[in-house]
Amino acid sequence: DNTGETPVKRFVALKRNGEIAVLDAKGRELEKHKVPYGSVIHVGHGAKVKPREQLVSWDPHITPILAEKGGIVRYEDIEEGETVRVEEERKGAEAGQAKLVVIEHKGERHPRITIEGADGKIQDFHYLPAKARIEVKNGQKIEAGTMLARQPKEAGGTMDITGGLPRVTEIFEARKPKDPAVLAEISGTVELRS
Repeated sequence: DNTGETPVKRFVALKRNGEIAVLDAKGRELEKHKVPYGSVIHVGHGAKVKPREQLVSWDPHITPILAEKGGIVRYEDIEEGETVRVEEERKGAEAGQAKLVVIEHKGERHPRITIEGADGKIQDFHYLPAKARIEVKNGQKIEAGTMLARQPKEAGGTMDITGGLPRVTEIFEARKPKDPAVLAEISGTVELRS
């Protein structure tokens, strides 16, 4: 960035139950929003914000696996053909780049990413589930909050046309309710008497 402006520091949400609150000048809460795990927070603590300013962004189609501590990435039990396969990115800025994707595996091998400190001691580790796409390279130096891998979210429910049919049936069924409300049988003015 050669504009001479100070770059905006971004933060990554590492807690699963985080929230962000917007307060007025007197410290009263105006808004409160949940912050999903792995979100990028665009404003710092105590920053002044304008109406409709973006505070947080995230990808709703993935579940990220994030490093909670910085260090050097070490692959363990990540072997092409046995626990992972190579797959090319199809979309986005990384289109055409090869990524490792964890495959269903059996046996004693459990692919994981270990984060080592400068002294070689293990700082953090993450087991990788099937279908996780590895985002870091073996030996790469990372910071806390770096996305190690991402897992696509599964679409829930039935995906064909029959998935919505039970709800349609409910809408059009003509049943009498158990405790029906009392409805006026004629129009007029209501008068309450005690």
